[in-house]
Amino acid sequence: MQTVSSHNQISEATPLAPVKKAKNVIDSPVRRSPRKKKESVSKENQKCKLLDIIGENRVVAEGRWSSNNPDQVVHCAPLGPNAVRVWVDVVKVNDAAVWRRTSAIECMEDAIGTTLAWPEDKVVMV
Repeated sequence: MQTVSSHNQISEATPLAPVKKAKNVIDSPVRRSPRKKKESVSKENQKCKLLDIIGENRVVAEGRWSSNNPDQVVHCAPLGPNAVRVWVDVVKVNDAAVWRRTSAIECMEDAIGTTLAWPEDKVVMV
């Protein structure tokens, strides 16, 4: 396609970009988004409270969720089912029993700043 410019010169014109016609809202089909799978929300590093393992429902420590992967290792032992690895940040009851004792961790006071295995039903998310 050739056009004549104001200086009486013939030049190649750049073709116009195609124009996309807007659809009438009434004419366009309703699009529904596909159902999304329920996404699991990661609890990693979220604050939690550890309840006493002897059933008194008292908070013995506060910490952060690390993992509930049964293959995860905590102090040389696999975590196993229905358990959580938690970081212990604050101890509320120093002499509270720990769920899985080790040679270095015999009570909650020994666990501060390290990870512990804890029963999942005794971990409350904050």
